[in-house]
Amino acid sequence: LAQVLAEARASRTPGVATGVAALRPTTERRPPMAPAVAEPGAAHAEKRCPVSGKAGMCPIMARAMAANNESSTKAEADGKAEVPVARAPSQGEEIRAFIRAGTEHLLKGEDVKALKAFTKAVDADCGDEEAVCGKVAALRRLGRPRGALKACEAGLGKLPECPWLLTTRDELRAELAGDEEEEEQAQNAAASSSDGSPQNADVDAGGCPASRSQANARKEAEALRRKPRRSAALEAALTRLDTEESLPYRQAVKEELICFYRDFYARYSTKNVDTSQYSKEEKRGLSITDGHKHMPRPDNVEVPEDWQQPVGVLTPEELAKYNCNNKRLLLSVHGDIFDVTDRPDKYGPKGPYNSMTGHDITWALWSGYDDESEWDKYYDICQAKPREERDRRHQGLMSWWAFFEEEYGDPVGRLSVYEREWELPAPPAVKDLCTVM
Repeated sequence: LAQVLAEARASRTPGVATGVAALRPTTERRPPMAPAVAEPGAAHAEKRCPVSGKAGMCPIMARAMAANNESSTKAEADGKAEVPVARAPSQGEEIRAFIRAGTEHLLKGEDVKALKAFTKAVDADCGDEEAVCGKVAALRRLGRPRGALKACEAGLGKLPECPWLLTTRDELRAELAGDEEEEEQAQNAAASSSDGSPQNADVDAGGCPASRSQANARKEAEALRRKPRRSAALEAALTRLDTEESLPYRQAVKEELICFYRDFYARYSTKNVDTSQYSKEEKRGLSITDGHKHMPRPDNVEVPEDWQQPVGVLTPEELAKYNCNNKRLLLSVHGDIFDVTDRPDKYGPKGPYNSMTGHDITWALWSGYDDESEWDKYYDICQAKPREERDRRHQGLMSWWAFFEEEYGDPVGRLSVYEREWELPAPPAVKDLCTVM
């Protein structure tokens, strides 16, 4: 093991650089590749990374494999397995265990689990080279270059001469510099097209509030993915989502998405709703008659004295009293109650959305179906699977939350069901429909 470390540090061979490249994020998960089989007579077969299959070995994998080989050799020499001693593990042993677990998860492509294991090792000893390198590698594999750069720079504070961290830091800085330049060019292009150019025409053409303009939405969503997010770090540290421990993560991801769409709506506004981009299956989910189109605000609407006044925490039964036949009209989006009383043309007895008032419409916005049978269905959306679909539908739901806030002001209350959302059942699978109302 000492010889492997010495050679890796002293030579700084291309093999080390190849190991760094092997830990970059990829668009698809690769299963662990079997070690290359040496040709007959080849005494010194070229080593290959078990993750990428490329020639050379990164420091993390080299040490892990050397440690495994050393353990196997010792066990064979002894001729029998050692009898475990009943004693509490030392801090050093715990760190080694976390590093071994993290390395195994990396080899299997389980990047989130690897990040958790390496993070625990770094928390125990921020100067452990394997732990720091493993955390940086896991962050890169997860497509989080800013987090990787931060971890890399923190590690160099303790390990200023580590060649792998130095090389990786330079690569990450170059990668992020390119992203920032590309994002700045896109923003300049958006600003310069405000005089009726094709891009601005695309914005004016409409689209539902969940996407507004398809091109702008894709660009903004990609920008959101690249930004460092507190919720990602909180999720990586979680052991379970169905406990109160997940509350900080839930609050963080909701706040991030709402802030994103507030800014998005401020820059890309439209008063048209164009459903032409949806498939026949998606359009069948739109069952509300005379809905899904722009409706100008009516003049001289009489509202009750308690309009926009806080109502506190309501049960579903209490919320049901504020239906379309009540003077005050309330509805719930992901547990936050909005006062829509000033739009009787939409939510009053003769409005196209009259059945929504007095109900929670979260699941309808999540699933893409606007039928009355979808009201008041309560699920813990954070437990939706697969993760990619969960994130996409979560964005769509929060885009509607921001839309209601923009139209009707701050929420006036909370729905009791969502006060302990993690205790709700996981949602069922739904068809791949756009979250439109």
